[in-house]
Amino acid sequence: MANDSWATPQNVYDNMNAEFDFVADMAASRDNHKHPYYFDEDDNSLSFPWSYKIVAGDYVWCNPPYSNIAPWVDQAIAAQAQGVGTVMLVMADPSVKWFAKAQKYTTETRFVTQGRIAFLNNGVPQSGNNKGSVFFIFAPKMIGTGITKYITRASIIK
Repeated sequence: MANDSWATPQNVYDNMNAEFDFVADMAASRDNHKHPYYFDEDDNSLSFPWSYKIVAGDYVWCNPPYSNIAPWVDQAIAAQAQGVGTVMLVMADPSVKWFAKAQKYTTETRFVTQGRIAFLNNGVPQSGNNKGSVFFIFAPKMIGTGITKYITRASIIK
C-alpha cells in the first residue's frame, strides 16, 4: 500500500518520546525513521526477538505498515514478555482481530480524539487518513493491565 511508507509527524513522535525515552524505531525506513537507531525493511525487525538488540526495561517506537499490522502486534507482545516495552501507533479499528489481541496484552490504550493525525508522505502532511489513531503501550512485564485513555489530537501535535 502506498500509505505504508507514510511517516509519523515529528511532533507526535517527540511528544511520546518525551514520556518513554525510546531507544529504537522498529518499523522505519532510511527516509522516515524517527530515532537514530532504527530498523528498516532490509533489517526486518520481525525476523528476530527484539530483546536480542534492546535492553530489558527500555522502550521502542513502532509505527508499522498499516497493510499488515498483526505480525507487529505479535512481535510487541513477545518483546513485552521478554522485558522490552513498545509504544505502537496504529489505526483505531476495533473490528479486526489484531486490535482485540493488542488490547488483551497492552498496559494502556490511548485513543486519539478530536481529529486525525496527518501522516507525512515525503514530508508533506496527508489528508487521506480515513481512520482514527490509537497508541498501544506494551509496558515491559506488565501484560494486560488494560487501562484505556482518550487523548486529543491537539495534545500530541504540540
